[in-house]
Amino acid sequence: MSCGSKKKDDKNNLLLALLGMSLGSKAEFKLTTANTMAAARIANSSQFLVGPHASGLLSDLAGDDPLNYGDTDAFSNHFLTPSAVSMEVCRILAYKSAAKGGPAPGTETLENAAFTPFKIEGANGSGQVGAPDFGPCGGFMPIALKGGSVTTESASLPITPIPSELSSEFDRIGIVVRSFSYYFEPKDVPENSYRYVDLLLNTPTQSLLSRGEVSTKIFGSGCPASFANSASFILMQLLQPGENLTSACSFYESAIDSSSGSFLSIPGINYFTNPNSVLNPPSVAGINYTSANQKLRFKAPAAMNGVPSTAPYILIVSLDNSNPGKSNLLFNISVDNVLFWDSSGGDNVFSPQLDAADRPNATDGNDNLTNPARRNLIFHLPTILSEYINE
Repeated sequence: MSCGSKKKDDKNNLLLALLGMSLGSKAEFKLTTANTMAAARIANSSQFLVGPHASGLLSDLAGDDPLNYGDTDAFSNHFLTPSAVSMEVCRILAYKSAAKGGPAPGTETLENAAFTPFKIEGANGSGQVGAPDFGPCGGFMPIALKGGSVTTESASLPITPIPSELSSEFDRIGIVVRSFSYYFEPKDVPENSYRYVDLLLNTPTQSLLSRGEVSTKIFGSGCPASFANSASFILMQLLQPGENLTSACSFYESAIDSSSGSFLSIPGINYFTNPNSVLNPPSVAGINYTSANQKLRFKAPAAMNGVPSTAPYILIVSLDNSNPGKSNLLFNISVDNVLFWDSSGGDNVFSPQLDAADRPNATDGNDNLTNPARRNLIFHLPTILSEYINE
């Protein structure tokens, strides 16, 4: 997969920017913390749904409490928060409450959305004969956020505003996302093959990886060297002087073995057979690939398993409609502690290839997610809430 089509991306981004200027409305994505989000919910007397299966005051996109990750087994619980996150947004949909004629929670589709604030078509929607099938998320707009010393805590994309006279009738936002990408700092994750971790939600039809699986980015030697140890892949302002992104840059999406934390050696992928061709090769030899069940999976909503691979999976986000009539949307996002792993090690450094104490020992990807007696390795989806805001 190439990451060098910058000229085409620039054209798409320009068109989107012009669209945004003509409409004058935006969806803003803002990085915050789970504690801040929970405090805001407590301050708000109305407790509304935070996901298709949510039961508590605050939950992540899989319905889990982001303030209570972990388990109570014989191993010590360890957590890490990525310093940067990127999401590839394909569509934003708006749903009316069931009382106003909208779908029941958990039954949202593209068809029963009452309004579509944002949509970007890829090759699939072009109508071109012979165009490649990029699956349910053929075109997307990347949103990149980073805390720390170089801060980009907010980013936005242009939207068509929900009609102000109807805005109080909507209580949910649906987001079609290709994937979430987490970037971890070298001090937390010394293995640079684990520096960028992707949670795949709507993958291309012909991809070697599938919805629900965890992947990491292995960069080709033609990519900027800073990709291996900084968030410059998703935040181009972090590129070092003299570095440029060209068509010579490409990357692989790796697969992780759920029983060891090492990478699976999948036929046709050469970062094991030719490690000098990549910037951040795996630290140890690959695990022989025999079954898709070996692959590490992230914690996802149970409803996702019933969605055909050719249909988009829609993430449902609660919309605070207590302040309607405004033309912009705000999405507050927390990625606190989204990496959880059991370890017998005394530090909080994640190094499953080189440190045996950090290695999962599940029998397969499902066992890793459901059996707390294992030495688990679990990546969680973000926690996201939305509301109406002014410019």
